[in-house]
Amino acid sequence: MRFERVEFVAIEATPRTTWVFAVFADTEGVVTPVEITLGELSKRVAKSVANAVARLSASEIGYESEIESALGLDVNALRTDRIIATAVSALRTAVAQIDSQHNRQSLTEALGGVGAASVELYANINRSLFATDRTPAAFGKVAERAARAGFRVFKCAPFDEVRLDAPSAPILETAGPGLDRIAAVRQAIGIDARLQVDCHNRFAPDDAVVIAEKLIELGVVWFEEPIRPARTPEDLAWIAERVPMPLIAGANEYGAGSFAELVVAGNVDVIMPDVKHCGGVTEAVRAGRAAISADAGFSPHCPSGPISLLASGHVTAAVEGAMPSEHAVYEVEWRSELLDPPEQIEDGRLWLPDGAGLGAGLNTSTVGRRGQRVAV
Repeated sequence: MRFERVEFVAIEATPRTTWVFAVFADTEGVVTPVEITLGELSKRVAKSVANAVARLSASEIGYESEIESALGLDVNALRTDRIIATAVSALRTAVAQIDSQHNRQSLTEALGGVGAASVELYANINRSLFATDRTPAAFGKVAERAARAGFRVFKCAPFDEVRLDAPSAPILETAGPGLDRIAAVRQAIGIDARLQVDCHNRFAPDDAVVIAEKLIELGVVWFEEPIRPARTPEDLAWIAERVPMPLIAGANEYGAGSFAELVVAGNVDVIMPDVKHCGGVTEAVRAGRAAISADAGFSPHCPSGPISLLASGHVTAAVEGAMPSEHAVYEVEWRSELLDPPEQIEDGRLWLPDGAGLGAGLNTSTVGRRGQRVAV
């Protein structure tokens, strides 16, 4: 295939969330959208994508893995520069999605999987709480809503008050409000539901061990990114040796090799590649299959918009033995309208649309009402 053009559109979902999409077209007129959201850096990602498409437009691309070499990039640069990693991930995903349309395959099939009607999701309640006072009662209310909707697995990120750069204080005192939020979620979902906690890299290693003991008492079964794994793998391994619960990491990693290192060197129990940053959908599948072969778990990271969730759903379906994929619930009520056909989430599952590639695209009417073109 050969890229012909790329355009960019931004959709403000909430005052804190703007989804940014790159819409790629090849020389045969096949079009596919890819999410490139990276907070305030999204426009710089778009510029990097546009520059790359201009460089690549004269070349035939046989495989998505050729993108890095065609652009003269090495994996070390991609591991340390999130803007470039996100741009390259988008390009690689675009190639995979366009190729699957040319081959009249679903993206799941193109990734080597067997077509699936749906995949299980877990409910990340955090983003829906940004517009609230984030009290324990607010956490419990959103968790209860997700439970009524059929979700069986839940995740929250409760430790707002904990910061590594904050003045020193006893960790249980600083993290107390977060533990109260977790307790409220547990009460709302019942003792049998699976409860996961994302720490957002907020703890020092010794404090992480103390917090893990409290999480175990609350029935938490997922200890996500207590520290920054890419910067301190030895500390991650140190924590893993002392914490008798699954340790989860990898939301910001690039390349299957990075995830293998987390499993081997960091003793990580579950990796969580994000298709926006990890090298795209094919690299997420490679990382997932390797993790499962090494007796670790695989669960795509996706606190993102519906295009990323749909791509992550195909990745999940393509990896036998994958765990539920992440979904940021209730961030905006019109979310499903952004896709054509509309995003379908029922009983805690994402239903994959029929058709080649993703099986869906951006709804031009909704984009026209709610979006704006991004100039680069």
